[in-house]
Amino acid sequence: MTQTATPAKPKFHPTPAMIAAAEALFIAIAYEQTVRPIVEGYQRKVLAERRWEVDPVMQVTDGVVEYVTDIKSAWLMSNSDHALYHQRCNEERIAAQISSAIDDSRSQDDCCPLLVAEEAVRQARFCLCDAMADITKIDGARAVTLAAAHQDRIVDLSLRLLAPFVKNPLALLKAS
Repeated sequence: MTQTATPAKPKFHPTPAMIAAAEALFIAIAYEQTVRPIVEGYQRKVLAERRWEVDPVMQVTDGVVEYVTDIKSAWLMSNSDHALYHQRCNEERIAAQISSAIDDSRSQDDCCPLLVAEEAVRQARFCLCDAMADITKIDGARAVTLAAAHQDRIVDLSLRLLAPFVKNPLALLKAS
């Protein structure tokens, strides 16, 4: 019997753009995970301060007053209540010393830090898809059309492939 050797798989060599995209996504995820408990904490605190009515237009049953009991449902408030809720959340954001603006083009009061962080993660995910398109054959524009589970899988596999090439940000602390 003759045995033939199987050819070795080519070694993966990521481009600098791939590595940078992975690093950006890791940083965005870390930032989101940092601000989420703080923001959701003060949102719950503000929600508990009073009974926030659901806008009558949004209520399920006519004539039955409903109240917002979950931070994910704050959008159901009337415009006036939501403005007050937003103002109180902004006061709590300031007290927590969290920046919410991505740059100086908008007022700090315009943005929820958690929404800013979530958007940064979304953008970084699509940048990673663009950077990995030569490998995955799915760029950011195509990834948008996929089911969330498929997007998550592509991003997860890409990050797993690139993680060994990403610089350890903690290594900088040891050098000091």
